[in-house]
Parts: sequence; structure tokens; C-alpha cells
Amino acid sequence: MKRLYGTYEHQLDDKNRIRIPAKFLSVFEKEFENEPLYYLIYTPNRIAIMPESVLDSKISMLESLLPLYEGEMDALSKILGTAEEVNKDGQGRAIIPKTLRREVKIEKDVVTVGMGDYIEVWAKEVRNEKVDSMTQSEANQRAYTKALELKGKA
Repeated sequence: MKRLYGTYEHQLDDKNRIRIPAKFLSVFEKEFENEPLYYLIYTPNRIAIMPESVLDSKISMLESLLPLYEGEMDALSKILGTAEEVNKDGQGRAIIPKTLRREVKIEKDVVTVGMGDYIEVWAKEVRNEKVDSMTQSEANQRAYTKALELKGKA
């Protein structure tokens, strides 16, 4: 299966539309057979755009990990409450809902990042502060150390 990788910098147009990079659209069309795409604030500071099947698997994973207590269900409700279908035009442009743009501080400059089976859309300034300020060595150490730690708990 071809995966979504890479980083693209671009801007919202005057109608607050993002142009989903052609490389990503191609993978969504071929690998996910044009299934519906959804916006979702899946992790802090960014908007995920994911195919319906990926969204379903991530929701199932969350439901299996979270006990069905009020606080956890409230959190899941907040996450799922941000889900909204992506309506793109023939040129791959799609309006990002105002509530989602406001939540992740997107105004004009955006960075789109391939995350394997979905993409993330960041405000450029936020990504610079949160991610790009890290060296590659720091990113590798942080990611791999956490992965090994979690693997040991499995």
C-alpha cells in the first residue's frame, strides 16, 4: 500500500480553501478508492484529513482503550464532535470549517504533512514552534524512545 509522506507549505485562498497536494489526492483516490475524507482534530494543534476507513479504525482503537466513564466519553465526544466531511472541488480545494481553523490557529499560511494513512494541516507558525524547532536527532530520539517504551508495556 502506498502511504502518505512529505511536507508541503501553502496558503488558504480568499475563500478559506486549502489545496490538498496532488500527491496526497492521488494516494487517497488509488489506495482508498475515493472513499469520503473527513476533517478531525485528532491530536492537538492540527487538523487531520483522513479517509473514512482510517477514521473508523482510529475511533475503534480509542473506544477499545478508553473505559466507558463519563470523563473519557466526554473527551471522545469532543474529538468526534470535530469530525466533518471534506467537500473538495475538481481542483482538490476544500474549505476548512471556521471552527476548526480557529481551534488550531490557521489564518493564512499552512503546512500539510503526510502521516502514513492520513494527512495533517497545521498553521505554519504553530508547526514552526512545536515541530520545526526540534532537531531531527531530537525528533528521532523522542519518537523511538516512546515507541520502545510502549512496546515494552504491550
